[in-house]
Amino acid sequence: MGWIEHTPGGLNRYFADYLRAMREYGHEVKGLMTASGEPTTAPGYMEDVLRLPAEVGTWARSRAFRHAFAAETKQKRPDVYNPHFALYASMITRNLVPDGVPIVTHFHGPWAQEGMVEDRSQKLAQQLRYQLKKNVELLSYRRSDHFIVLSRYFRDILAQDYGMDAQRIHVIPGAVDTERFRPAADRSQVREQLGLRQGQPVLFCARRLVPRMGIDNLIRAMVRVKREAPDAVLYIAGSGPMGRQLEQLAAELGLGGTVHFLGRVSNEDLVRWYQAADLSIVPTLTLEGFGLVTVEAMACGTPVMGTPYGGTKEILEGLSGDLLFADSTSEAMAEKLCSVLAGNTVIPSRDECLAYVQSRYTWDRVASAVTRVFEQAGDKRKGPAIR
Repeated sequence: MGWIEHTPGGLNRYFADYLRAMREYGHEVKGLMTASGEPTTAPGYMEDVLRLPAEVGTWARSRAFRHAFAAETKQKRPDVYNPHFALYASMITRNLVPDGVPIVTHFHGPWAQEGMVEDRSQKLAQQLRYQLKKNVELLSYRRSDHFIVLSRYFRDILAQDYGMDAQRIHVIPGAVDTERFRPAADRSQVREQLGLRQGQPVLFCARRLVPRMGIDNLIRAMVRVKREAPDAVLYIAGSGPMGRQLEQLAAELGLGGTVHFLGRVSNEDLVRWYQAADLSIVPTLTLEGFGLVTVEAMACGTPVMGTPYGGTKEILEGLSGDLLFADSTSEAMAEKLCSVLAGNTVIPSRDECLAYVQSRYTWDRVASAVTRVFEQAGDKRKGPAIR
């Protein structure tokens, strides 16, 4: 859906790091994406399906993926076809895939349902868009041999809501680039560069500014946090349709000096904010399949506190249940944040957070697990051995 250096987002970050990890593991890969034909910093194994700059519609992009896939497979027969987004895979039909080549689909979330939750409309037109999107998803999923999901939560959605065979769904958690996301050599210097006072409690939240991310509840929680820990500040990185609304909410609650909006930050600055923060917050309400922001922050040594749902719960409960809010309400967030900031609730140290990520969420582990799924799928299709 775009190259990560130009189009931020969890899926684009995963796709870029995933392909690099698979190459480093020994596979030959070819990635198809669209950046609307604009120049990017993408490596040579990535191809933009739109070769010339052009703003085209959804279906034109999907057709471009179909044409690029057909051209690529004529040049060289793949061992595995591995789509990552149902819309762009929807026009790549089974008869376009060479005989014996398995389709192993990465399910990154219910595209249709995400649109429904974010729109929050019950109008007929919106309901029809939802059904159309889900039909497109089903076109892709019904032709897949196996699936890879990043959490048990997404496994259950894929099985229950889309009717896919749970025996063909493999849970392989995401990972983080620990060379990029790592503790600062001099954290005090990073904080100084960002204009943060030493000793000041800094909370950080990097999310798209859309309803399901729960940022409005986090802002409301800061009213009590400000009262009980007056020096604490919250910095919010990201952009989205709720941006103006959230800024107005913070102003109405008298949080002008407590809650700060950074807008979209560069990948380099994102790392620095993770490194500088005392706590990273993931206040998502629903449909959090994994949450790269969780492992990214912990790879920088920063403890993460999040709502007890989906992938966030699966990651954090493996380290400490004290990192989870009781629920997604502002009251629950405020209660736990104030307790942690007052020292009444002890959470894992920065070293413990780093060690936890390094033991569970590395790309080498992902590449190894995905390779086993590819081999299993290839054996069932009786294709050539995986290179």
